[in-house]
Amino acid sequence: MIKSTINMFYVTILLVCLLETQNTVNGGPAPQYFISTPQNTTVTAGHRALLSCSVGNIVGTCQWTKDGLSVDGVSRYQLGADRNGLCDLTIDPVLPIDEGVYQCQVSGGHGVAPISSAPVSLSVNSEPGQPYIVQAMEDGVMEVKEGEEVELQCESQGGRPPAEIQWWDGEGRRIVSDVTEHVRRMEDGKKFKTVSILKFKPSEGKQIKCSAHTDAFPNGKSSLPLLIEVIGHPKLEVKKLEDGDSVKILCDTKEDSNIKWSFNDIEITDETASILEIENFSKSYDKSKVKCLVKDENSEHYEVVKIVQLIHKPKSDTNPKTKLKIIKDNKKTSLSSRASKEITETNMNKKKTMFTCIVEEEVSAEPKYVWIDGKLRNITSGENVDATNQKKKYKCKVIPKGTKKISRMSKNMKKISKTMRKFSKTLSGMTSPIDDT
Repeated sequence: MIKSTINMFYVTILLVCLLETQNTVNGGPAPQYFISTPQNTTVTAGHRALLSCSVGNIVGTCQWTKDGLSVDGVSRYQLGADRNGLCDLTIDPVLPIDEGVYQCQVSGGHGVAPISSAPVSLSVNSEPGQPYIVQAMEDGVMEVKEGEEVELQCESQGGRPPAEIQWWDGEGRRIVSDVTEHVRRMEDGKKFKTVSILKFKPSEGKQIKCSAHTDAFPNGKSSLPLLIEVIGHPKLEVKKLEDGDSVKILCDTKEDSNIKWSFNDIEITDETASILEIENFSKSYDKSKVKCLVKDENSEHYEVVKIVQLIHKPKSDTNPKTKLKIIKDNKKTSLSSRASKEITETNMNKKKTMFTCIVEEEVSAEPKYVWIDGKLRNITSGENVDATNQKKKYKCKVIPKGTKKISRMSKNMKKISKTMRKFSKTLSGMTSPIDDT
């Protein structure tokens, strides 16, 4: 009895298969099938995500679900034209809330069964939030005693994957000793919060900041700096200088004190004055520290009383600026007969004003600006410009690298003048009357 029942079951299955085959051969509807299905995808927030899905012999309508719910009605979600079997889902731009499990579904009809793809995951990388040092939230300065251990906490929220936090000093050097880091999920269960703790014992005042980055966002973000001041130690002074600048650093001391200076902790020999002058500063000395050390008669050791950090300041603008020079010439000037007629003695004693058009850097290209009536005006190359101001009238032509050219002309004129004076004396000796004896 059991054997006959099993045989009947196999016969039923065979008949169903034959009927389906006959239906297809006789022109019945073929089943729908997937040509391509979506894959697990990771995308960065703010970018575009594409989940591909294409269907062969499509009869029904495409639709997508996220975490089991339809995505219809979301303006950032665009579905492909299902008439050609393209059911791609495009999300633009992707937001962290788009992370989830997606599935491509095609409805059935006319005797054709619906089909669904395997569920896939869309993961969204989010940029870490702006890191901050907890101890710097209220005040950007922390005072500590010498030898006291300092514990700083830096936090960054909203990153996916979790942010990596790094610590830096004011000179751009990474601090790696005694640092611990903890990561935990935020309330949404998708993004992360990273907390890093730094412990150290500062021997002098310094700036501390932290940064947060991930592989997906390598540039990262930096916190505002926290200034650590050691009680009894001098405060760190900062001087910003451009290339070629000079600076004088004053060390206030008693008259009978012995002074010495150090540059990046290297003693500057033969410098014992209370003022140290640094000339021709360049970018290679960026973030260098100058210290003044003092020892009085009652002390056995030198004590640091002043710390100055030199910061390179890039020239912010190469556009020309105006520079006003007041020139008064009280010296006697040799004039040609024609010039002496045009310039009276009264005019020679008047104050003269020169308007000079300059640029921050020496460039080969000719400047295109000139000062006219209190404004910088753009001019074409080689153009002469008339500038009027009430009853006075000025005419100016911009000369590239004019300062150097004028200086060179001045030196050449002095040499020529000196040669002419020598020649004049020689000529006078040759033409002077000779006494007949």
